[in-house]
Amino acid sequence: MTPLQGLSLAAVRLSDADLGLTHILDEAELARAATFRSPALRDTFTAGRIALRLHISALTGDSPGSLTADYFCPTCGNRAGHGIPQYRLPSRTGHLRASLSRSANWCLLAASLDEGLAGIGVDLEDGSAADFDGFPSLALTATERGQLQEVPPALKAKFQTRLWVRKEAVLKALGTGLAKAPSAVDVSGPIPAGLSGPPAAALWKVEDLSPAALGLPGGFAAAIATWQPRDVRASWPDGIGSLPPR
Repeated sequence: MTPLQGLSLAAVRLSDADLGLTHILDEAELARAATFRSPALRDTFTAGRIALRLHISALTGDSPGSLTADYFCPTCGNRAGHGIPQYRLPSRTGHLRASLSRSANWCLLAASLDEGLAGIGVDLEDGSAADFDGFPSLALTATERGQLQEVPPALKAKFQTRLWVRKEAVLKALGTGLAKAPSAVDVSGPIPAGLSGPPAAALWKVEDLSPAALGLPGGFAAAIATWQPRDVRASWPDGIGSLPPR
């Protein structure tokens, strides 16, 4: 895959988001926020969307309130505010691809100006997020479980979470989220395996991200996944380095 053009990553504290900026969100985003019964969850969702708009604005120069959220779900085929995060901007044709992930009081943001990009996904988790009984059988492929057996016991929880954030990043880049079983997607090799449709033959890049480089506290795990069709003209409908045990 050629390097992404204009890829921008940032980690921000959700508590730093100014909820007084809800006016920069559009009707679709406000409607999605209203579906959360818990005020705390509603504020967390709103803070993330505000942070993402500000992040995109800093990348493109467009005012955050001028962006139009136009999420597309490959699973159900509609634009109900979920699926692949994308925005229409006054300064460009087509869509800008983006992604966000929340964990505790932190939000990881990504946006790219690469017009050939069909999907981008980021995931952020506490380092112990995947440390529970049954995780390997629930979420890992046979190959990944084999890798896990080679990891010293003291490092298994961290290794499981590394696999998990890579899987989540891939599923977000696909736009399916957990509608596709994580155990069906293998992220143990240089490219994700177990995919179908156009993404199966796409050019993929899945990388671990350094929490320290992003300004995150120690103990977090993060990853980014991107894909583009081998023929960039055949993108999604508009409308990974290897992972050795350590």
